[in-house]
Amino acid sequence: MRIGGLASGMDTDALVKQMMDAQRIPLDKLAQKKQLLEWKRDDYRTLNNKILEFRNAAFDMKLQSGYLTKKVSSSQESIVSVTSSASASEGQYTIQIDKLAKSASLTSGDLRGAAGGSKTVGYLGLDSDTQLQITGDKGAKTIDIKTTDTIDQLVSAINQQTASTGVKATYDSTMDRLFFTSSKTGESSIIELELTNGQNMNDILAPEVNQGTLGTNGALSKNSLVNGSLVGTAQFTVTYDGAAYNFDVTNTTTVQELVDQINDELSDDGLDVSLNSSGKLSFYNRDSKALAFSDDQPDSSVVEALGIDTGLTPLSNSTTSVAGTNAKVFFNGIEAEYESNTFTIVGMTFTAKQEGGSTVDIGVTQDTDKIVETIKTFVEKYNSLIDEVNKELSEKRYRDFQPLTDAQREEMDEDEIKKWEERARSGMLTNDNLLSNGLNSLRRALSDSVNGLPAGQLKSLAEIGISNSNISGGGITGSYSDRGKLYIDETKLKKALTDNPEEVMALFTTDGASDSNDGIATRLYDKASALFKQITDKAGTTTSVDTQFLMGKENKQITEQMSRLEARLLDLENRYYKQFTAMEKYISQMNSQSDWLYQQFSS
Repeated sequence: MRIGGLASGMDTDALVKQMMDAQRIPLDKLAQKKQLLEWKRDDYRTLNNKILEFRNAAFDMKLQSGYLTKKVSSSQESIVSVTSSASASEGQYTIQIDKLAKSASLTSGDLRGAAGGSKTVGYLGLDSDTQLQITGDKGAKTIDIKTTDTIDQLVSAINQQTASTGVKATYDSTMDRLFFTSSKTGESSIIELELTNGQNMNDILAPEVNQGTLGTNGALSKNSLVNGSLVGTAQFTVTYDGAAYNFDVTNTTTVQELVDQINDELSDDGLDVSLNSSGKLSFYNRDSKALAFSDDQPDSSVVEALGIDTGLTPLSNSTTSVAGTNAKVFFNGIEAEYESNTFTIVGMTFTAKQEGGSTVDIGVTQDTDKIVETIKTFVEKYNSLIDEVNKELSEKRYRDFQPLTDAQREEMDEDEIKKWEERARSGMLTNDNLLSNGLNSLRRALSDSVNGLPAGQLKSLAEIGISNSNISGGGITGSYSDRGKLYIDETKLKKALTDNPEEVMALFTTDGASDSNDGIATRLYDKASALFKQITDKAGTTTSVDTQFLMGKENKQITEQMSRLEARLLDLENRYYKQFTAMEKYISQMNSQSDWLYQQFSS
């Protein structure tokens, strides 16, 4: 806090400010120089980002894969779809999907009223608390299961290990069944479920142990007759655990009536029978006892009509295991198998959708349209870069509009400041030698012929319809005012790609022993890389430290100069205030002496 002028009545602050304003002129010059340097640095960096984009595009154009793009078609997409890579050879092929790859899957039988998943595993037949080992294509895990666990709890425990086993379980309350699926397809896809207490796993899954072929009556229904052509009464015998159970069947006996008779007789002993959704009789043999069927008819007319096997061997092992199947295809008549329905043959990736279909024709041709679009996109990036560089080089420089000082900003409104700085920032890179030389090198890379290629082969862009000026239909595209922009004659380019695709590719991608032997894209990549590095060395990047690039070092020196000058100005300002303070002190002393003398003369 300073309070001046108490004795002299002078506005000390205003006087010191006026004197300091003159002393601050060198500091303001440095601040303006620093601002101009930072504006120029930022303009370099903005342009360098565009050079980097173009360099990356030139790198893509160096790759032969961009000129080998193929177009592939399938005559029947509903059976098999196909995509092509650059390595696919042009031609006609055939493929037939004999079998689709399938994952291992296991479906339980009817869980006898476990709807909602609230029934316990004990209800399904688990004798005691034990462990269930789950093995899938990813590995094996063991989980604890109890007789009191519900279906939902069992499903949850299995799915918690899916990441380690590849086996997933779901329960559908409407169908009242458990479904187990593996995470992949093919023969290596497996599902194995084993109880460590040795109990038959099928006791819990309630398997439909009879899946015999349908009888002469086709798919059965509850109200269909067992055999409407019977004469008199036939005796149908179920032999279960060595004991024979006889049931009378006539030409009016329905399937449901026979099912009810068998369940009434044998359900308490461990055998349940039902009619499944496929129209087949399904037997749930809880204790895996010996089970056989017969009748007293000479042609086993009841057994045949029901579509059941005359003898069923009970499952005695404790492991339930299933495996997936591979896809089986015939490519150009040659058989092959794959674990997935998506597979690759000679550079083509097929996705099989339907098996057992007819032979599908596959056609591979060069995708000329896509290659043209790739070249057009590259030319557009080049033209965009040319426009930006030319804009920077030709932008008008207003040297009378220097960056505003703090004092000048205080005297202007926002709109005036904005308009002033637009002029002050204009033309930072006008006639810049670095950019001019870089632009010229790009132009030469495009216009010079590619040496070293065989005689008679395409050697320049003009030969494929790309130049600074094209004549088409009597009209001329391009002029000197475009300052190096390229134009494409698409008709000529497509013809070159159709007639000489390999030559067009060589024109762009050749990597020769010298610059003159390099292909167009190779040259442009090298030239853009060199220009990018030169600008980076000069202006750095947003992540660069000032000491890593030239303009940063200069900016650092200016900042240090300003810091030293500000320190000197602060010392000078303090000295001015001390001098004014001393003056005030002397004036105060003189006023006191004057008052004393006045009092003396007055007395």
